[in-house]
Amino acid sequence: MAPQESSKNVRQATIPLDSINWKGRFREDFGDIESLSESIKEKGLIQPITVSLSNPSGQVLPKGTYWLLAGERRITAAKAAGLDKLPAIIRDGAGETDAREIELIENLFRKDPTWQEQDALVQEIDRLYREKNLDWSVRKTAQLLDRGLGSVARSLQRARAVEVIPELGNYKTADEAFKVLKKLEENTIVEELRSRQKTSLSNGGLDKGIAAMLRLADHNYVTGDTFKGLAELRSNGAVHIIECDPPYGIDLTKVKASKDSVASNIHSYNEVAAEEYPVFLSRLAKELYRVAAQNSWLIFWFGPSWQHEVLLALRQAGWEVDEIPAIWVKEHGQTLQPEIYLARTYEPFYLCRKGRPVLLKRGRANTFIYPGVPSNVKYHPTQRPVELIQELLEMLSTPGSIVLCPFLGSGATIRAAYNAGMKVFGWDISGEYKDKLMLLVENDARQLTVEEDMAEED
Repeated sequence: MAPQESSKNVRQATIPLDSINWKGRFREDFGDIESLSESIKEKGLIQPITVSLSNPSGQVLPKGTYWLLAGERRITAAKAAGLDKLPAIIRDGAGETDAREIELIENLFRKDPTWQEQDALVQEIDRLYREKNLDWSVRKTAQLLDRGLGSVARSLQRARAVEVIPELGNYKTADEAFKVLKKLEENTIVEELRSRQKTSLSNGGLDKGIAAMLRLADHNYVTGDTFKGLAELRSNGAVHIIECDPPYGIDLTKVKASKDSVASNIHSYNEVAAEEYPVFLSRLAKELYRVAAQNSWLIFWFGPSWQHEVLLALRQAGWEVDEIPAIWVKEHGQTLQPEIYLARTYEPFYLCRKGRPVLLKRGRANTFIYPGVPSNVKYHPTQRPVELIQELLEMLSTPGSIVLCPFLGSGATIRAAYNAGMKVFGWDISGEYKDKLMLLVENDARQLTVEEDMAEED
């Protein structure tokens, strides 16, 4: 959308290159100047630059000098081509709004600016129009620039964020930067809600049942090293079910699709190096067997590439293992190389026994079909649906059983165990997902309270 000329006096002339002044412009990346310079040498400057007889503050410049409104890239290429004069469109006067608008319009419809430059230009245009029109809005800015409302709103949001968090400007694309920004905003919201939750918990502002559930979850989700925690448990203890989702001995950033790699939580996921994995498996399997009750179950998730080593470690530790893995079918999957690999739509686990436990739900098929956690609510890279884990727990034992989760991660096992009326505890090395879990536990407790109230009314 071109700016209106209204009553401005506009004419074209050839002017000396050294008579042109400019500063404080937004363009930093000029692209392929060398090719443009060669084109100017061969054909001349086809498109004139745009200048004004006054600077953006409205001050008239000395006679014979001009203020650049649009064409910085062309001037740079013309200098490289050895030109000393350029064709120019001369405007008698241009205010700051005109100058910024012209620069933005020119750049948007010619060589694409970097996303950082474009966001800064959109922000400046929006600011300038708001200064002279109190009724100006983001929608009007979008109409002025002939862009979608959502696109302009994101540009403004990113531009403000880059001022506060300059590191956002290091991302290659605007989409990547926006995902990072949304992740940061989500974390800030979680921290604030968790702070309010703690305040309500300390001053008695929560329902007693909800408060009790939160205190229990806070106690059950222990931030610390799994092996240290296991070492403090007695042998042949009271643990009836162990739901274990250990690190898989892989580089998670290489097997997760790229859409999950930006602003994701993969960087915080603690993996075990492949060369150390067999020793890790052996140690873990033995410790889990030691602390389990005399008659107990173990659900052991594993990466298919380590299936043989996992089975060997579990059996050597003493576990009776059904060598046919059970499978969680996720319905939708992904692969980084769709041209040669099928999308991965399932995850396997071994069902293991110590002693002579009996399945509570006998004859259940070994496939469990549950959709994966939607990406818009997923906060842990290997997060599983609570409903899946709850069915697994209820398949193995009764309410009141004690569940151990050595690698808590998202804490979904805690929520599933509470829903099943079971006791649960475990560890997470970083604890960074605990705040999110605590908010979800409160939501679960509130929903349970509503359901109980409705049942009493019936």
